[in-house]
Amino acid sequence: MSDQPPNTAKPTLIEPRTLKGFRDYPPALMMPRERLLETARRVYRSYGFAPIDTPALEYAEILLGKGG
Repeated sequence: MSDQPPNTAKPTLIEPRTLKGFRDYPPALMMPRERLLETARRVYRSYGFAPIDTPALEYAEILLGKGG
């Protein structure tokens, strides 16, 4: 056994923050939003569209038109 007392220091908590340009949707807003999105997906599929997924973030040079 160690003669040292157990470490009782509390870990430093990180303050949650939303990134600039992003937003959080609490459940009261997310549930109707999900219903709307699912309806849109169902309609798109009925017309033969296939889903894709793209990155939420992009390189600045692409957004600023500096790419090839």
